[in-house]
Amino acid sequence: MKSQTLGGSLLVAGTSIGAGMLALPLVFALTGLGWGIVLMFLMWGLATYGGLLIAEACRACPESDNLHGVTGQLMGPVGQGVAILAMLFLYYSLCAAYISGGATVLASLLAREGIHLSFWITATVVVLAVAVLVVTGTRVVDVVNRVMFLLMLALLFYIFLALLPKVRLEHLALVEESSAGVLLAALPVLYTSFGYHCAVPTVVQYVKGAPHRFRYALIGGSALPFSIYVIWIAVVIGAVSATAIIAMSDSPESVTLLMDAIGNHADKVNFDFLIGAFAAFALGTSFLGVALGLFDYLSDVFGRSHGVRGRIETIILTLLIPLLAAIFMPGSFVTALGYAAVALVVLAVFIPVSLVWQVRKLHMPEPYQVAGGLPALVLAVVTGVLVIAAQAGVVIGLLPFVG
Repeated sequence: MKSQTLGGSLLVAGTSIGAGMLALPLVFALTGLGWGIVLMFLMWGLATYGGLLIAEACRACPESDNLHGVTGQLMGPVGQGVAILAMLFLYYSLCAAYISGGATVLASLLAREGIHLSFWITATVVVLAVAVLVVTGTRVVDVVNRVMFLLMLALLFYIFLALLPKVRLEHLALVEESSAGVLLAALPVLYTSFGYHCAVPTVVQYVKGAPHRFRYALIGGSALPFSIYVIWIAVVIGAVSATAIIAMSDSPESVTLLMDAIGNHADKVNFDFLIGAFAAFALGTSFLGVALGLFDYLSDVFGRSHGVRGRIETIILTLLIPLLAAIFMPGSFVTALGYAAVALVVLAVFIPVSLVWQVRKLHMPEPYQVAGGLPALVLAVVTGVLVIAAQAGVVIGLLPFVG
């Protein structure tokens, strides 16, 4: 059983860690390291609480094996429809972000070899590569994803070791003055760094529904990415400096510029190439997982066949919309992550609160209940509204763009 708890923790961690961490140094450079850690801790707490609420609802509906089924059972067709719209918006926003980031990273890697391609070409190449893998099947995606994830972690560890001698303590001062607008604007991007909630029903089933095991899996599994993020951000800002990173944040290719800057701060042969490879693997693991999830979801919603024609039709539905969004909004990696936060709040805060409210109102037989009672539910909703309001403020120009 301990191995099941560990496996559940790693599933949560693996679902969370990915391309979103590439944007975190850009955000923290503007908020300051101290305030950034405080805000990320709050977003981690909100995400973890939402995951535990989903687990409580799943325990009350053991016959439903996914969030879609639990939502339908407890909230009916209307709630299920809201969840479908939020899920599609989340998936499409994330795919657009990963296409944008992947295209810029690919263009940067090719430029080192003297090959210069326009953004729409590199974006199309990235989409075609992912499309071929997804259409081929889940097993192929699983193998490729595992290999890339292990390589990403190995490169991340190597980057930590290579950059540590370059870290300057004066770059890591914990007391910085940041405006309230900047701090609010950072919330949506920070929140999307903990988006593992679609995997919660799987974790609950994997640990046989034992509350103490899925609690440890969700809290411990999400705490691991939090720790990795803090180390990653501290090392990058400590080596590159917040001032230099802020200068990059206004560029539509801010992520690529940051990766290039990191590559120039270590006395290692081909270190810049390894940084590019790390960024590619981070984007690749995230993109493959989200694309496969969206592909399967659309296949079920639209009843597409599993034959060659049906799979081709589904992959077009999956990737054409985010490809067009990325092409017509180049450099939109961080922007798309902000939009994704809105859907994630609906899926990981509003819907779980509604599900648990139904479970407790109906007095369904449930041996596990998340601590905090009504005050915690209200606080989660208020915080979720704050995240959405922050993203709205960024979109209409009331709050600054962060990253």
